[in-house]
Amino acid sequence: MLLDINMPVMNGFEFLDALRADPDLVKTVVFILTTSEAGNDVFDSYRRNVAGYLIKSRLGDSFVEAIELIDHYSTFTDREGTWD
Repeated sequence: MLLDINMPVMNGFEFLDALRADPDLVKTVVFILTTSEAGNDVFDSYRRNVAGYLIKSRLGDSFVEAIELIDHYSTFTDREGTWD
């Protein structure tokens, strides 16, 4: 799952908290894709067990590489996108 922190109505952290509280979704693999470079956002994301934190402005030409990384990472998960 790709998730942005800065979403309307429910921000990304609220979404992650709800996701991690659901027993059926707790192991969902989540990558943050955001504009925020704030250290506390990075820390708060990893504290909620995200697999990676990608800053949009830093991706530039390496965006394809980032997507390939996510694709490679997903090969280690089962069909529902969760760890075995």
